[in-house]
Amino acid sequence: MMENPIERKLLDYEAKGQGGLIIEIPMLPPVPNTQLHMAGLLVKAGIDVIQIPIPIRFPWMYGTRILQIQRKAAEQRIWFEQSFDVLDQLVHAYPEQEFMPVGFYGGLQRMGQDAYVSRLAELGIHSADVPDYPLVHDEDPRGLYAALKGVGIDYVTCISSELALSPEGTPGYEQLVKVVERSYGFSFLLATAGGKTGEVKDIDYDMLSRAQEAVMRVQERVGRRCPLVAVCGISTPEQVERLTGIGLHVMFGSALFTRMMNGQSDEEIYDFLVSMRQAAR
Repeated sequence: MMENPIERKLLDYEAKGQGGLIIEIPMLPPVPNTQLHMAGLLVKAGIDVIQIPIPIRFPWMYGTRILQIQRKAAEQRIWFEQSFDVLDQLVHAYPEQEFMPVGFYGGLQRMGQDAYVSRLAELGIHSADVPDYPLVHDEDPRGLYAALKGVGIDYVTCISSELALSPEGTPGYEQLVKVVERSYGFSFLLATAGGKTGEVKDIDYDMLSRAQEAVMRVQERVGRRCPLVAVCGISTPEQVERLTGIGLHVMFGSALFTRMMNGQSDEEIYDFLVSMRQAAR
């Protein structure tokens, strides 16, 4: 199996005691101008992976900021067509940059799973995030994981701290083993309960450290080393520094969205991005 360049890059950071950064650009209108402009700032700031969301009709898990953006997208009828148009333009504008789509299965179904997989393959995407797909619970019921694997794309798995800390011999632990066995590219480790998005002040670093160590033990048991990316609630350089200090990489979106929606200048946003990148290094 061909190695995922995102996985290789994150593991290389770990070998140097550093962390990688994944940042999502919202589908705020005007599309695609907003996304193309913001991507230029992220690329210039040295962000490792840029996420492009596929809007959905019922954004049930999201926090306040992303709910606002999803509602705007729905009002403006921004769906998968616009997301993939953005991805297409970004991939051609920045061929050396890693991009990945994120969106719930309902948004993917509007496009059709076969079309989704083949389009990602055409664009040279290496990882895809579909947070609500029951990969382990229902054993890849629609064959999405297998279809992505068939064209060299890794499905991004997600692990909660509660699941990571399940005692051996319990159903939770057996589920954790199954998730780890299927994890390639990287796995998200939820920094907030239930994966609720948004900016938070208090992160339980001790719990995340113990969760990271627990997942690493399972990775060693199954012989599958996969980077872990802390996600949900992260918004400051201090948080990034603490998280990368315990061996985690970092993903965030709301902290960027807030600055965009508050009308911060390009210079202010770029300085913020650089401060987050420097904290990870």
